[in-house]
Amino acid sequence: MLITSSRKPSAKTRTLCKLLSRFTAGRCINRGKMGMQELLDFAQGGPLIVIGEYHGNPGELSFYDETGKLLFSLRFADRYSQEIDSFWFPDVELALTGHGEISDALESFFHFQRIEGDKIDQLPSRSTLIAAGEKDIDFIGDGKSLFKLSIRGFKKY
Repeated sequence: MLITSSRKPSAKTRTLCKLLSRFTAGRCINRGKMGMQELLDFAQGGPLIVIGEYHGNPGELSFYDETGKLLFSLRFADRYSQEIDSFWFPDVELALTGHGEISDALESFFHFQRIEGDKIDQLPSRSTLIAAGEKDIDFIGDGKSLFKLSIRGFKKY
């Protein structure tokens, strides 16, 4: 999986790109002047996530399949935890929890293990989890919220 940004990203967008790549075990690259076909070549037959900006801040995630077809997009306002820079994501399988259209779309894109809400306490202590709701997506590591995206819009194509 490849994660990249818009063409001239702000520092916040580059930071989010790095965080998402670390959290999802994807690869982060600076886009520069690359077009969509060049990005797909860099993805090497895998999916692609492009982080777009709104008024100089990260504001949209666009999810593409390996052929370059846009599957869905999320508009959001971001919030970060103060401790995120010191957290190192362990080499454990990422899990997903939540119900609804956004959670289903994320599960079909990432193919993460789906955990029911009442089973979260049974995960290993150093595990990572994405909790997707209708209004926000919380990225959880080691039992605490690392960063959260407040959902402003969701569109499936």
